[in-house]
Amino acid sequence: MNEKINLDLVSLKLIFNRNKSYIYSVIIILVSIILFFQFVIPQFNALLKAQEEAKELSLRLEVLKGNLNVLTNIDEEVLNSRLKTLTLALPVNKDVVGILNSLYSVAQKTGVSFGDFSFTVGDISKSENDDNLPSIKISVLINADVKAVNSFVEIMSKTVPLSEIKSIKVEEVSSTVVLSFYYKPLGAANYRQDVQISPLSQRGLTLINELSEFETSSSLLQLQATPTATSSGQK
Repeated sequence: MNEKINLDLVSLKLIFNRNKSYIYSVIIILVSIILFFQFVIPQFNALLKAQEEAKELSLRLEVLKGNLNVLTNIDEEVLNSRLKTLTLALPVNKDVVGILNSLYSVAQKTGVSFGDFSFTVGDISKSENDDNLPSIKISVLINADVKAVNSFVEIMSKTVPLSEIKSIKVEEVSSTVVLSFYYKPLGAANYRQDVQISPLSQRGLTLINELSEFETSSSLLQLQATPTATSSGQK
């Protein structure tokens, strides 16, 4: 048994001596492969990741610079004026008082009188329809002829809060007009610093300018009375 083991050892030693140079080369190659997968590839991946992060940070920096430039060039007074115009056109909630003021102001200017009218306020936080913009529908009985009703409708279409004439039912001495007054609740503020701020487009500016020319209930209520002059003579 011992002789067999010794013979095997001698054979292995002989094979090792004959192929020693190849065995060393194979061991070196295997060690190199192990080191490559354990150290070189992770470092290479880390380098790629760092380059991607640097690229993302560079893009974010460009966005922040652009946002800073946009915000720096904004006139605060002009911005507040535009916001006021848009809020008057589309109130953030169901502005019942503003609606009633608009109706009575236009009625005062056109010389018509109201009969019965009805509307449903409903839940303040919910819309009364499934349109893109929520609205309040109002039915108004107008005691006037067709010409006066047409004048009322024309002025109403260019008065804020924004409204839309849904239907008109004309009778002999009165007409029933159904209107929808729109409003727009403010959404949740989801501001992110890495999101680009876009200035108002030319179409948006044109729309705001058109809305600024619309009449408001306050301007309609400020109707100037016709001045009267009196003269007195001296005796």
